[in-house]
Amino acid sequence: MPDDVLAIAGLLAELGFVALASQRRARKRLEAAALTNPSKKNIQRSKRDAVEEVVRTRIARSCGSPACERVLASSGREVIEVDAPFCEVCRGSEGERALLEMADALVAAGRPRLLILGGSPGSRTYIRDTLRGRPIHLELLEGDRPTGEKRARELSAGADVIVIWGGTILGHKVSQPFVDFGEFSGKRITVAQRGAGSLARGVIEHLRRTS
Repeated sequence: MPDDVLAIAGLLAELGFVALASQRRARKRLEAAALTNPSKKNIQRSKRDAVEEVVRTRIARSCGSPACERVLASSGREVIEVDAPFCEVCRGSEGERALLEMADALVAAGRPRLLILGGSPGSRTYIRDTLRGRPIHLELLEGDRPTGEKRARELSAGADVIVIWGGTILGHKVSQPFVDFGEFSGKRITVAQRGAGSLARGVIEHLRRTS
C-alpha cells in the first residue's frame, strides 16, 4: 500500500472502532461527510485529521456500559460503542465506570445525597471530577479534620447515604462522632477497601439491600 494511503478499517480501529458493527456505523458518518464512499477500502493519509474531526464532533464514543451511555445520550452526537479505553466518559477506567453506576443507583433509589468521610486528597478530587454534572449532592470530608459533634449531626441528618471510608486517611476523632449517632445507622456503611471502585460498589450494594 502506498505511504500516502491508509486502510479505512485500520484507521477506525486506531480510533477505537474495532467491532464490525461499530466500524460500519462510523463509516456512514465518514461517508455523510464526503470523506469516502461505500466502495472504497482506503483513504488518503491527508484526510486523517478530517476523519478525526468527524469522530470528535459527530460521534460519541462509549464503552457500552449503561452509565456511560446515559452520560453521552444528551451530547447530540451518535453514540457508538468502542473499545473501553476510547470511551469518552470512563476512558476504560473500572473506577470511573463504577462511580457513574453508583450515581445512577443513588438517583434511581431517590437517595441522591451522599456523604463520604475519608480518602486521600487525590481520591476526593478524582471522585468529585468524575461525578461533576451528575444529579447528586456530594459531600466529601477530609479524614484528618474533625468536624465536632454538632456539625457531624447536621451532616448525617442531611445525607441519604453516609460512607465511613476505612483503610484511607480517616482519623478516629473524625469518624467517631458519625458512628455514635445510632439514629443514622440505617443509612451508614463502612467500606474497608481503598479505591473509588470499592467505595462505589459498597454504596450500590447498600442501596440494593435497603431498597
